[in-house]
Amino acid sequence: MPVQEIGNILLSSKVVTKEQLEFALTIQRSTSPGQRLGRILKYYNFVSDEAIAQALSKQVGWKYFDKKYVLDLPVIEKIGLDFLIDRAFVPVETENELSFIFAYPFDIEATDLLASLGLRDKEFYIGSEGAIRAHLELLKNKKIKQEIDKRINLLKERGVVGDELKELLDELLNDAVIHNATDIHIEPEEEISTIRFRIDGILYFKFCIPLEVHNNLINVVFSRAEITVSDFYRFHDARFQYTYSDHSVDIRVSSIPSIFGPALVLRLLDVNKTLITLPNLGFDQMHFDNISRIVRKPHGIIIITGPTGSGKTTTLYAILNQLKDLSTKVLTIEDPVEIKMPLINQVQINEKQGISFAHATRAFLRHDPNIILIGEIRDPDTAQEAIRASITGHRVLSTLHTNTAVDSIYRLHDLGIDLSYIANSILCVISQRLIRKLCPFCRKRVKVKKENMPDSFKNFLLGENENEIRLFKAGGCEHCQGGYKGRTVIAEILDFDEEIRDMVASGKLDQLRHKWREKAYLTLEQDTGTLLLKGQTSLEEAERILG
Repeated sequence: MPVQEIGNILLSSKVVTKEQLEFALTIQRSTSPGQRLGRILKYYNFVSDEAIAQALSKQVGWKYFDKKYVLDLPVIEKIGLDFLIDRAFVPVETENELSFIFAYPFDIEATDLLASLGLRDKEFYIGSEGAIRAHLELLKNKKIKQEIDKRINLLKERGVVGDELKELLDELLNDAVIHNATDIHIEPEEEISTIRFRIDGILYFKFCIPLEVHNNLINVVFSRAEITVSDFYRFHDARFQYTYSDHSVDIRVSSIPSIFGPALVLRLLDVNKTLITLPNLGFDQMHFDNISRIVRKPHGIIIITGPTGSGKTTTLYAILNQLKDLSTKVLTIEDPVEIKMPLINQVQINEKQGISFAHATRAFLRHDPNIILIGEIRDPDTAQEAIRASITGHRVLSTLHTNTAVDSIYRLHDLGIDLSYIANSILCVISQRLIRKLCPFCRKRVKVKKENMPDSFKNFLLGENENEIRLFKAGGCEHCQGGYKGRTVIAEILDFDEEIRDMVASGKLDQLRHKWREKAYLTLEQDTGTLLLKGQTSLEEAERILG
């Protein structure tokens, strides 16, 4: 029986459309004939890793691996971690037997090596390339982290001088990438300079150096960012590129002249960061269903609001990825462009060249777009252009820095937008936060009495006659940071239905706050309460985020 082509399998399974498949095949023929069709389809976000793996499983008749990955470390050591990463396959333990999971079947180099090691007779599975690489990269990062810890401890013992400062900066950057840190803070004090990482929104102390070495380390950073060395008494904003394990990382440098010397924040942005899709962001099912319904409306503005670091941009990208299509023209203006997306025209803010949010949005309207993404509405001109775009038949996605969904209406009104325009242009406002998740390896179950529970959660968590509830709290282990590992989103949605539009247009904003609470699908407190009951976060973390 002839082997069915992967594209036809995906098409018959209704994973891709005929147009998407023909587009990918055209790309393959014209630019990269040797490239796998699945990778092209994944690059354009037409399919997921899992969908490709399941199609390959049907194509070659191997089982699709959907169980827990239990890596066989001795076999990994024997084969070599770098080779496994390069060929995208991994040895795992399945029911006390050794098996191999391949991202792509019939890899001759891989199977020849297994034959030479006497392992060719084991069971082979097909698995998601993303899952295989994630598990192998995790193992690689663990080994690199151990080496970094050794070298940093050695520097602590011997002191930091000369060229070792360049080595120290590299080790700090590597360590920050491994820990998924978003920022490195280097801050001089009276006698020492402290170095801290921001991980999952929290600053963790990492290291300290003598104050007399601080300026030399700053000069190493300044040199890479092409800032004049020893120009310590000014504010600086610059950037440089750094490479970690084939990942290109954009480092944004911000320096302020504190009383003890220049204080630095290095913001890390992985240029190859994988787009998180809307279903994987962590929204409650009710929120996900309502967002999916609202974003399909043909025109109007969708605003995402929340404090700095609440994941607004990530949600924007996820919504945009769900909306983009071969038949849709999408333009974005961002500061900066954080994720490069195919089939989308992305523009980056450049004030020196006159490229601002408002200027770009005006120019975009002459390019006949279907969807416009504005990174942030931060001034009256941008607000006016966003409204103009929405009332002329475009879908607009943007963010605002406000604490609640209703506050966004006040903010737009403060920026000079008439309430009637706000009422008729906004589709919805999504107010969101990022909340840390408890580490599944070390979380601890505890009893919480009613009198020790914040009032905002009592009604959601306790029945009328209940005086205590069993929840979870943070522990702490080698797998996490202080009992927490990763973050998820909590949200509330202000959906502009007819009643809400009438209240906004008539200026009844004080009444709107109360009415919206009655109509809200799920408030931030209720969303958090669901996570508490599931054991995904702690009461302490909920109070930290919501107060």
